[in-house]
Amino acid sequence: MKILYFSSTGNCLYVAKQLGGKRFSIPELIFEEKFYFADDMIGIVFPVYGLCIPPYVEEFLKKIETKCDYLFAIATYGFFSGAVCSELSKLALKNDRKFDYINKIKMAENCVTFADMKGQIGDSQKQQRQIQRIVADIKKRVCVTHKDSFFHKFMTAHHKQNYEYSTGIGITSKLTVNNKCAGCGICTKVCPTGNITLKNGKPSFAQNCISCGGCLQNCPKNAIHHNQEKSDARYRNPHIKTEELFLHLIG
Repeated sequence: MKILYFSSTGNCLYVAKQLGGKRFSIPELIFEEKFYFADDMIGIVFPVYGLCIPPYVEEFLKKIETKCDYLFAIATYGFFSGAVCSELSKLALKNDRKFDYINKIKMAENCVTFADMKGQIGDSQKQQRQIQRIVADIKKRVCVTHKDSFFHKFMTAHHKQNYEYSTGIGITSKLTVNNKCAGCGICTKVCPTGNITLKNGKPSFAQNCISCGGCLQNCPKNAIHHNQEKSDARYRNPHIKTEELFLHLIG
């Protein structure tokens, strides 16, 4: 089994590790231009952005081809999942392959402009029960898509109509770096698009940001701040080490 995942604070990586199989980071796959995957079972794990599939992940899914008997997708979310399962069910991969199984897992919220990260640890027991149920489904090769309510679908449709996704410059125009920065370079290692470089020992942001918040959440000195953040508290999944989120983007 192969698991393709995208994770900036560790929630999706934590789920991917629980599923088993061999894991592949989506940012690294994009960088290496690897879009063909073959195995008995293939899974995708990603976070919900703006009540639906992150544009970054959606573009990746439209490019990939898979050869497998069983294809599944798991979305993680914090406060509200929107209609992510319905959106996924309408999406076909490059070879017109559809998902056999789609589900979602509620994790801790990790959007600093939406919620105060203080105390954002989530219900670990409930998370584990959800993961165990999904693992059992996958082992049995259950074919089902989790149903989204009319309200979930309405909210996602409304949000997509009225919300301009932050791509390109992303959130970087709203970020500041204070004098706590030690120039450790962790922000450069967790950025999925290689958008951050160190200049004179401080992070410098280019214009290829996808607003994942990885640089904000993983800075060990809490030196990077968003001008609309609810507080200066930060979150990373307690089961995942920062080093596990490092990306190997060479170039």
